[in-house]
Amino acid sequence: MRKTLIICDSACDLSLEQEKKIQDFKILNCGIEMNGLPYEERVEVTADDVYAEVEKSGVLPKTSQVTVIQFVDAFAKAARDGYTDVICVTMNSKGSGTFNSAVNAKEMLTAEYPQLEGKLNVYVVDSCTYSYVIAMPLIKAREQLEKGESPKRVAEDLQNHFNGCTTLIGVYNLQYAKKSGRLNACAAFVGDMLGLKPIMAVCGENKVLEKVRGDKNLAPRMAQMYAEKAADIKGDYIIAHGTNPDQAKDLVAELKKLGAKSPVYIGPIGTAVGINVGPKMLGLGFKVKE
Repeated sequence: MRKTLIICDSACDLSLEQEKKIQDFKILNCGIEMNGLPYEERVEVTADDVYAEVEKSGVLPKTSQVTVIQFVDAFAKAARDGYTDVICVTMNSKGSGTFNSAVNAKEMLTAEYPQLEGKLNVYVVDSCTYSYVIAMPLIKAREQLEKGESPKRVAEDLQNHFNGCTTLIGVYNLQYAKKSGRLNACAAFVGDMLGLKPIMAVCGENKVLEKVRGDKNLAPRMAQMYAEKAADIKGDYIIAHGTNPDQAKDLVAELKKLGAKSPVYIGPIGTAVGINVGPKMLGLGFKVKE
């Protein structure tokens, strides 16, 4: 009788309450360093704490990935709790070493715990992205497992799903993207002067797709890009926002005008992503055309 645990890192942006509602699911929290002190995301620090610190100090806090040891401990605990399989989904491997930590932990597991040889199967999946786009397919994955699909096949389906997804990120405040290195200083300066707001795409690599002029044009253009790129305009999608939930509602309204349904998830961005894009942002994640 197989029993499968799904593990994510906290870049999936689900709250502690949301985590508890998903069966056989565990989130490992990333670390945040502010003022030289370490904090645990979701437990000890929030995105609002980060924004307040940047306003006060002008210094961008640092994020730290989930470590190899954390993953090894989580895998070993899963085995002790009676799980035979673990599907571990990490944030974008192009933007963090978390994926490699999970892969290394899988390789180290039986060296640390030789009694687990042949007793626990671990499958590591690279989400290629961040935030609720990571969480979106997990309910379907759980349904597949409950219907008897093999954990290996479910992990492969998840990887195929993520390989075909993209996340559009609309940035209102260019200073965070400049501090984090997502935009160079010259581009950020010119953008601020001209009132330009970049729309970036995240699917492994980060790319600036285009820039729109003025805050009010960001949500309508992101909705149009969804209509152009989505595999199914009536398909599943997520929306993430910063301290601007009204703009997120505007984006939903614009999407519905074009025939989209309501989002699967809509909610505030977490600390790991918020550090890089700032307190006012929009994220839109979905499956793209072949």
